[in-house]
Amino acid sequence: MDPETILTTTPVPPLQVTVAWLRAMVARFSTGEDHTRRRALVLEELARIQPQALQEAASPKQPPVATLAQALGYAVNPEDVREIAKAYQPHFPQTPEADQACARLVQALGGTPDERTAAKIGILVQACDATEALIKNTHPPVPTTRRWVDGAEVAVDLRDHPFGAGPHACPGEDHAKALAQGALNNTRR
Repeated sequence: MDPETILTTTPVPPLQVTVAWLRAMVARFSTGEDHTRRRALVLEELARIQPQALQEAASPKQPPVATLAQALGYAVNPEDVREIAKAYQPHFPQTPEADQACARLVQALGGTPDERTAAKIGILVQACDATEALIKNTHPPVPTTRRWVDGAEVAVDLRDHPFGAGPHACPGEDHAKALAQGALNNTRR
């Protein structure tokens, strides 16, 4: 067999859709041009819904991530989002359950493991625990975050900036506040 035939007939192994894949594809853990491009995808998704609509749709009977997913038109299982959130940060324990949840979310969001799908999952994962903490009036909802600076992991205190600052500031701050306010206001639903 000639080398050209081998190159065209050798199957490419399927991409492993795991939490590690997700982290490698989202703005949250990116820098430079990758961060800029991936953040633009997040902003594009969030621009599809007005915070006021989230506030009106929010209910204390439904997890805020479910309200957000519905408003964005994502038919996903909020428990899959919660499972990924438990393993999302690189210093959190990684689990096969989180990897399986990640693969299910990719399928639920169209089946293409690309940056756009990762951005959608990232929006939900970032909103999951932080928005619930905001509703419970936990200050700050995310007390610290971690960044890599010159190859070293650095903890960043968020007490004075609960939604971050600079290029990695939370792009969904208005949406998170609207979900929290709606859940608190709409207690009679």
